[in-house]
Amino acid sequence: MKNAILIFLALMTSSLLWSADWPHWLGPARNGSSPETKLLTQWPAQGPPLLWKVEGGEGYSSVVVAQGRAFTLVQRNDREIVLCLDAASGRTLWTYEIGPGFHNEYGSGPRSTPAVDGERVYVTSVNGPVLCLEAATGKVFWQRHLLKDFGAKQITWGMSASPLVEEDLVLVIPGAPTASVAALRKTDGTTVWSAGSDQAAYASPNIVNLEGHKIALFFTANGLHALDFYTGKILWQIPWKTDYGCNICTPLVIGDLVFIASGEQMGCAVFKVSPRQPQLLWESRGPRSVLKTYWANAVHHEGYLYGISGEFSGVLSLNCVELRTGKLIWSEPRFGKAAITLADGHLFIVTKTGDLVLVEASPNGYREKARVKGLLGDNRTVPTISDGRMYLRDRKNIYCLDLRRPG
Repeated sequence: MKNAILIFLALMTSSLLWSADWPHWLGPARNGSSPETKLLTQWPAQGPPLLWKVEGGEGYSSVVVAQGRAFTLVQRNDREIVLCLDAASGRTLWTYEIGPGFHNEYGSGPRSTPAVDGERVYVTSVNGPVLCLEAATGKVFWQRHLLKDFGAKQITWGMSASPLVEEDLVLVIPGAPTASVAALRKTDGTTVWSAGSDQAAYASPNIVNLEGHKIALFFTANGLHALDFYTGKILWQIPWKTDYGCNICTPLVIGDLVFIASGEQMGCAVFKVSPRQPQLLWESRGPRSVLKTYWANAVHHEGYLYGISGEFSGVLSLNCVELRTGKLIWSEPRFGKAAITLADGHLFIVTKTGDLVLVEASPNGYREKARVKGLLGDNRTVPTISDGRMYLRDRKNIYCLDLRRPG
């Protein structure tokens, strides 16, 4: 009997190693990484098995997965829609039409990613509405409008920041003259606090948890802002102004360190965070920066940063940079525009032109283990890894691939 119990516990532990929800932007830890292991890292020529492929729509919202449901935002027939699918089969469970679509020469449709908290899902429209819906049915619990309610103006490429749900608050970025950032009560949408006067940019908020302190980070048009999570009191600010307000990448939190980066020749920096004043560990600014992440977030693995470096109209490389020093360890030139998710010691990468690429996350050099060319159409959406599956989307379809190892 004792041996049977031990075997059962071992099997349960083994399954838990690769099973995890991906409930909000950039995954369970908001760092672009999945805790899952035992994933398929040796691929056949055609790539991981395709479990399903269904119609999606225009836009760049990534897929979130929680409690067996997959959520994203799409644009169909000039309408912005919340889409809920069965995560295992791709079957549509419900849709909710938010309102008019969004059109732009660089790509139409929604930009932000939903956030699931328990039985509720929170979404931010590219046009300003913020909604809380029932995850099982799509029923609306409450709705606000960031532009109208706070007196803000639409930004050039559309509202892009994903809502961040933490404890009883939903962090949002109106970008208004008297409410650059705000916290809404997650149960009813009422404003708990608002602060600042900076215009919104395109980066989503993040949180640093320090002993005795919880700090909300907002990367807006003119810099990085740290606020007390509970009160909205501004603790400190770091000027970081880019051309066109193009602070796009979410601040990457690694313990008490924060990595920020932008294109437009800005570069990157790492700060050690405290409630009083951040300490600059290193920075690499200007055209020769070691890591200019224009729109795709970098990830961190065992002391090293991995990210796509370059400018919007330039030739981009995949770079590996030492976290503590800023030293460029290696660079794979002409890699191209791409989005990265880290899992099981590997970089799961989707290029803008639709290739799916598997690269070992190692400081010992670039090692491409697999590449499936042209799997997707044009896209800029980061891969989602949940429960042994990888969810991808382009501007037409949503795909689910099987990453579970046989046996």
